Amino acid sequence: MELTKRISKPTIIITSLGRTGTKFFQVLLENVMPDSTALHEPDVLNIFEYQGLMNRLNQINEQVKESGFVNLFLRKPLGLWSIISISDKRMRGELDSDTAINLLINQRKKFITAQKGSVYIESNIGYYGILDLLDEVFEQYRAVFIVRDGRDWVRSHMNWGQMYGKGFIQSLYAHLWPTAVEFNLMEAGGWQELSRFEKLCWSWGTLNRLAIDKINNDPFTRLVLFEDIFLQQDRYHKLQSTLSFLSSINERLEIKKDTLSGWLDKRIHESCDSFPTWSEWSGSQKSYFLRVCGSLMDDLGYDID
Repeated sequence: MELTKRISKPTIIITSLGRTGTKFFQVLLENVMPDSTALHEPDVLNIFEYQGLMNRLNQINEQVKESGFVNLFLRKPLGLWSIISISDKRMRGELDSDTAINLLINQRKKFITAQKGSVYIESNIGYYGILDLLDEVFEQYRAVFIVRDGRDWVRSHMNWGQMYGKGFIQSLYAHLWPTAVEFNLMEAGGWQELSRFEKLCWSWGTLNRLAIDKINNDPFTRLVLFEDIFLQQDRYHKLQSTLSFLSSINERLEIKKDTLSGWLDKRIHESCDSFPTWSEWSGSQKSYFLRVCGSLMDDLGYDID
């Protein structure tokens, strides 16, 4: 298959499996990187994140301004405006690399080129399954894939209530994450018998591993641990290092250290605390988590006590 010409506009990608600060990075980058446009999941209609009719209408209005009515309400239902659907299909083995590359370029080239500024920034979980294709999609890019301690990630998702937790109506049109059934790792009946907690554990251990493997020592893509940025004592140094890597795509994006003051004290997309922390998990929950996530936790250097 002949590949479509790559996207020429310099592009920065922030991606993960969610609940890792991707929205924070979009807000931060639009404030500290001049001469750029920074968007958060422009192909996802996030109205269910907001309570109240007016808040949801305001969100729809904001997203239409960013992404365009045709993209959100015509192309998206037709499968022509969804990066994450490409990632999911690629993970499931339904798309070969060349097809995925052409789909990506066709979805994003005109949109990215039209954005203001010399650099386009997109914070979007949708890129998790196509990190190894970025060199074929963009002429110039920088990307980071963020991973969070599996115990905190599972807890955050349990509290957030979206991944593997969509209701019937949402499941008809919203994004549905891959399952163990689609990887031929489990029978459909066995997957349905799993609790949402167990499904999330499987997702963290399996999908993160596959995404990390796709980085393949790419000098323009970096693995970043959530804790290094948001929890460690030297977190501002880690943040500065990450932003220096991203801004190296264009000398005009140099970020001065003093512009970051206070940013890591802000909480964006914070979840509630109803699901307990690791220390309060049951013995069976801890055992299941260690069985499906322990290997990757070790590889990433997380201590489990």
